[in-house]
Amino acid sequence: MSLTSKIAGLTLHNNFDSRSFDNIADTELQAPGYEPTKFSGKAAQISQVMDALDDTGLIPEALIEHETKWFYEQLGIEDTFFATESVQAIASHILALYSSKVDAFARGVKASDAVGTSFHHKRVAEDGSHAVFFATGPEALQFEHEIDDFFLDKPADNSKGAYRLESFASTLPNGDTLRCDFVYRCDFSTVPTTTDASIDSVSDATFAKIATPHTKVLYSEVLRQLESTDGPVVKHFAIASTGEERIIIGYRRNSSSRYNSALSTLADYYGVTLKRKYVENFSNGYSILSMYIEHSDEYGPEDIIYQIAKEASLLYCVPNNLFHDQFALGSMSVQECIYAHCGVIFVTHFLNRLGPEYSQLKKLLLSSTSEDPKNLELVSRLKERLTSETYSQSYILECLENNIGIVRRLYRHFVDTHYISSSLEKTLSYQRVAKIQTISSDAQFDELIAEDCATNEGYALVLKALYAFNKSVLKTNFFVTSKLAISFRLNPSFLPKEEYPNTPFGMFFVVGSNFRGFHIRFRDIARGGIRIVKSGSLDAYSKNRRTMFDENYGLASTQQRKNKDIPEGGSKGVILLDVGKAQSKPKECFAKYIDALLDLLLKDPSKEKIVDLYGKPEMLFMGPDENTATFVDWATLHAKKRGAKLGFPWKAFFTGKSPSLGGIPHDHYGMTTLSVRAYVEGTYEKLGITDWSTVNKLQMAGGDGDLGSNEIKLSGNEKYVGLVDGFGVIVDEDGIDKQELLRLAEDRLGNDHFDRSKLGPKGYMVMVDDRDVTLPNGQFVQNGLLFRNNFHLELQKIYPRQDFVKLFVPCGGRPASINANNVHFLLDEKTGKSIIPIIVEGANLFITQAAKIILEQSGAILFKDASTNKGGVTSSSMEVLAALAFDDEGFTEHMRIDEKTHEAPDFYKSYVKEVQQIVVRNAKAEFNLLWQLKEETGKTFSELSDQLSVAINTLADELSSSKELWEDDITFRNEVLADAVPQLLLKTLGIEKILKQIPEAYLKAMFATKLSSEFVYTRGIDTNPAKFLEYISSLKRKFAAKNL
Repeated sequence: MSLTSKIAGLTLHNNFDSRSFDNIADTELQAPGYEPTKFSGKAAQISQVMDALDDTGLIPEALIEHETKWFYEQLGIEDTFFATESVQAIASHILALYSSKVDAFARGVKASDAVGTSFHHKRVAEDGSHAVFFATGPEALQFEHEIDDFFLDKPADNSKGAYRLESFASTLPNGDTLRCDFVYRCDFSTVPTTTDASIDSVSDATFAKIATPHTKVLYSEVLRQLESTDGPVVKHFAIASTGEERIIIGYRRNSSSRYNSALSTLADYYGVTLKRKYVENFSNGYSILSMYIEHSDEYGPEDIIYQIAKEASLLYCVPNNLFHDQFALGSMSVQECIYAHCGVIFVTHFLNRLGPEYSQLKKLLLSSTSEDPKNLELVSRLKERLTSETYSQSYILECLENNIGIVRRLYRHFVDTHYISSSLEKTLSYQRVAKIQTISSDAQFDELIAEDCATNEGYALVLKALYAFNKSVLKTNFFVTSKLAISFRLNPSFLPKEEYPNTPFGMFFVVGSNFRGFHIRFRDIARGGIRIVKSGSLDAYSKNRRTMFDENYGLASTQQRKNKDIPEGGSKGVILLDVGKAQSKPKECFAKYIDALLDLLLKDPSKEKIVDLYGKPEMLFMGPDENTATFVDWATLHAKKRGAKLGFPWKAFFTGKSPSLGGIPHDHYGMTTLSVRAYVEGTYEKLGITDWSTVNKLQMAGGDGDLGSNEIKLSGNEKYVGLVDGFGVIVDEDGIDKQELLRLAEDRLGNDHFDRSKLGPKGYMVMVDDRDVTLPNGQFVQNGLLFRNNFHLELQKIYPRQDFVKLFVPCGGRPASINANNVHFLLDEKTGKSIIPIIVEGANLFITQAAKIILEQSGAILFKDASTNKGGVTSSSMEVLAALAFDDEGFTEHMRIDEKTHEAPDFYKSYVKEVQQIVVRNAKAEFNLLWQLKEETGKTFSELSDQLSVAINTLADELSSSKELWEDDITFRNEVLADAVPQLLLKTLGIEKILKQIPEAYLKAMFATKLSSEFVYTRGIDTNPAKFLEYISSLKRKFAAKNL
């Protein structure tokens, strides 16, 4: 008999490697897989426990032996517990169980039914080394939540805080189930010598001692698979002779909150008995959970194994969903709950709550011939107020809970569109959903809502938004077995034009354990950063949740305007961490977000196919942003691991990666700052300022940041009179010591590292933690944090005269720090003039558009972020271009710095210099055009910047869709592309290889952007056909002269 045949006779539905069952007897399979060391002192301990119980006088003497033996012999508790627990602790457990009987008897419950009536008892050792929990009914689940929160969900890098769990189910005299949970702190200090040193080297000492050799073999296979995957590993088998199913799940520790208790709820939902459960933690950061499911006459082994294997992955993504209580009660299946959970989040963000009145008011305020910039702010704040005070997430949740029947039908509608039949038809959940009536048309849905929500317009609006969610989903990984988070590619056409006038090209929506996220792009080929938003309090989280999509949309829009010179349009991704423990898990949430996006971007042969209603390949190019800079290398290598190759190569997926991976770090080469400085120095030149030391400068963000540190390095002898960063404020009217600032910038240190001895007589520092500080001018500062936050609005109080600060360069800070409601603090009360003559906005969205226009109308020279800080995006685009143009071998040779010697290839060094030149050239071209247009039109730079971006982007969009220019004159097309490619790259590869290597969609974008940006910078924003034809003719003459 072959080994496989032999195993097939012993087990059913086994997805382990057949070698893991070599030489295994049926008797060993039926055993629990653990052989606890016999506790030699057990008999003596029993005697001592009975004595202790007798001393209390709380249990009649005649019952002490019965109660003690019942506890030791009938509950299935293993010797590991008795060897660990003290006599007094065991006696307290027995007393607690006995007291429940007495309490039940007092309430008239029969003696045989006494134990198990809402019983719960726990004890946690004072030193936290172990804990024990006994409970029946709902209290058992509450205890499991507590076990998860305080013991199992510990950071993976905290081996000292790791715990293991042994859980047993015992049947009480009345037939109820008593859940006994025993938690022990892991001990990784010793490596026992046994037959399987590979797993023992990372095992807890107790596991290494009591686990059978076969258990170690099975767990070793799971650990090996975890090394090569990122989601949970679900293995299973059923014992043929008994029908008992065993499901063994491996996952990264603390990667999914309350996963242990969620799996218990899953077993309860299907009415199966979870006889045993073990959770083992290993020092390499992985957890393995084993479930022993008793044979059920209602379900065959295949049904349960297949179901739990599918749903364990789904629960891993969102274990503690908003509808968990409905799941625990059996009212909704796992899939229905998580679908509804995602739906609540979607509806919370996108329910059209503004109505026609808002649209009419907006039109009235913004269509006036004498439009007031403050109206822009008023409309924006009115929108925020309306969206925050109408339908809250709790109301939306209430609506869905009160309309579960409609939610189920909407889920069936979702299933009918997106499931893969072969993967679901076997599952119990699909058998259930197949019995639910679907929604076959819009008219049928409207009839359903009219009938069920006739008297509640709010509920009708919520359910219509959920239906809109269904109709907007183009593809999803919801039904893929192995995933880290749930992702949806949405058609953004559902966004109301009144709120979002420019409809994005594409949109992704991601929901995971501890976070939610969006990704918006305004072109097919687009690039932008991914940021993580943290919240220090529940109030902050509520605000961030309310504004995250609008912030995402605004950032992507700004990126679209900023990216006018490069092939990639604008995009942005935002990840909002849940409040609480999630705030300490930014990398885990980032990893899940990225992996879930890749599920929808790549055709992974190791995963099930998905229904793709979009039907076209997609490429996303990303970069670092707030709280994600240190995760970029991981994302790059993860894309490589997931198989991102031709057309969407891993090396182009993320910019901002380490030079060893071919990245061009903005901070090291000052890419973003080079474009900001082009505007500062261009203004000096226009105003005739030659002595920079006469310029008193205020800067937001200091030496610890990219833009801030390089701004200091490139600032020449400008006189810093104020520097504000996350740590606090440095002020010196006579000028902050420049050498000390340069030291901070070189070492990437914040203001808290400034040497106070370098301060002049009028200098001072106020850190965010400072309290009750008196400044040299006599001003009293009660709270350092508030002083820092409002510093830029208190300049008239802080400095000796109103026009003291000559240059303001915000290099960091939260969006809308200056807005129409507070901009008056920067205006002279008497004259109405701006107190700062020059403002160059380096940080994204630091000043709102309305505030910018007000400042410019009040005399300030102000350049906005979309113009000034585009150096970084230009550099990133050149990084993407090199990654696309080179194959992997060529990219390694020319673009990757040696990790050991840190020596950069000659090509890399020269390429970076050429990129710097391109950054400065583009910035100067835009600056000069803006200055010219202002002189010609009298409009503000802020308005002209937007008009210039719109002119370039609109022309580029038209050109990219033009078959005539792309297909009819291939020679001209290739000449334009050759002119767009950095000359070093062109010289190294040649245009033929570049054209062959780079995807056509990217080449089209590069062709269109090159023509549109150069035309506007040289001919102005008037893009009439005659001027454009003349421009094309001049280009052809230029190319002919160059003999390209």
